[in-house]
Amino acid sequence: MGTRLDSIPKFASDSLFPLKSLSLVMTFPYPVPSNEAERLQALHRLKILDGGLPAGVDRICSVAQDLFQVPVVLMVFLAESLAWIKRGYDAKLEEAPRELSFCNYTIMHDEVFVVNDAKADRRFAEHPYVTANPPLRFYAGAPFVTEPGIRIGSICLVDHVPRDFTPGHMRLLANLARLTVDELWLHQLQRTGLTSVETRALKGSGLDFRIEPVVTAAQVRAGRGMLKWSVRRLAAAAGVAPMTVKRLEADDEPLRVKDENAKAIQSALEQAGVEFLFEPGTNPGVRPR
Repeated sequence: MGTRLDSIPKFASDSLFPLKSLSLVMTFPYPVPSNEAERLQALHRLKILDGGLPAGVDRICSVAQDLFQVPVVLMVFLAESLAWIKRGYDAKLEEAPRELSFCNYTIMHDEVFVVNDAKADRRFAEHPYVTANPPLRFYAGAPFVTEPGIRIGSICLVDHVPRDFTPGHMRLLANLARLTVDELWLHQLQRTGLTSVETRALKGSGLDFRIEPVVTAAQVRAGRGMLKWSVRRLAAAAGVAPMTVKRLEADDEPLRVKDENAKAIQSALEQAGVEFLFEPGTNPGVRPR
């Protein structure tokens, strides 16, 4: 059995996390996904940063701790400028400067990202986590892929000494990341009241975050009114024709999930600051984000 995280000192908690003061005096470049805006929308839609992590992720951290025998297991969710970190059994999310997170590299692709010895890697040799005491020397992260091309964060393993990480280890870590996404997806269904989904929607694809509450025409009208936008302005923001907006707003039926025009209109409203609400037992609504 591995050492419990609550029985050892937190990983350089004073010198590495959150490192806010250090981030003010240095710039550490990091890669950004080409679909960053869409990725951030998916993250905020899940309410994770509002304390919305399900209890099941604690068990996943425990399994990772025992399976890989590492001193630190983290779940990291990357927001606009901050990395929100769940450390092992700690239910509270801590924040650190995003620019210092190794997970920026993990979310660039679907594969597990491994740094066997950060001190020997030119990208990280002078990184403040690597030069700290104790240092970060080993990192392995598997991305949380909520839908194709969308990676909101990662589960990662950290050690103070260099380590080998085999393809078998990578498969195991990737499976833990997928289990975490399943937990988040089920929690989302429970939170929004969607406890039953048509079987055909899941067939052959497994759990998929694209199965979401269906936006209504009333929400689109209310969102446009909240922004004080004309039909023409919403159409321009969504890249659709004004008549398309009018047609969707006049429809009493829920907007079709696969309707690309409806998705474009919803996305345009979300980017402008409208949050779509789906609370169990209440009519769908909107509010400022």
